[in-house]
Amino acid sequence: MNERGRRALAIGHITSAAGLAVALVLQSPYMAHVVVLVVLHLLVCYGLLRPQPWAPWLMGFLASAGIPFAAFSIYAPIEVIGVGAWETYVLIAALSAYAALLVATLLYAIYRRDEFSPS
Repeated sequence: MNERGRRALAIGHITSAAGLAVALVLQSPYMAHVVVLVVLHLLVCYGLLRPQPWAPWLMGFLASAGIPFAAFSIYAPIEVIGVGAWETYVLIAALSAYAALLVATLLYAIYRRDEFSPS
């Protein structure tokens, strides 16, 4: 799972960066925390494709910033849109998948940290 796992996680991070960038453009260009998450996702994607020694640290920082963002953002559609709308369930599923990606990346960084060490 070494190379394939890193590529799959990199695809997930580039998809997350694109999704957050689209949300940033469509919703509000003044959400600085989303800009930071987009940049961190792009850096993590680079760190996964070309293993860098700083990548596990950045993955940990991204997980510590992104998981609370996803957790708080899951509550927002319920309060704003309501429980009866199908858009609420789509947003909750997307944010849950986002949090799962961050947890998977953090676990990969913890258990496969030797892949990122300089040789």
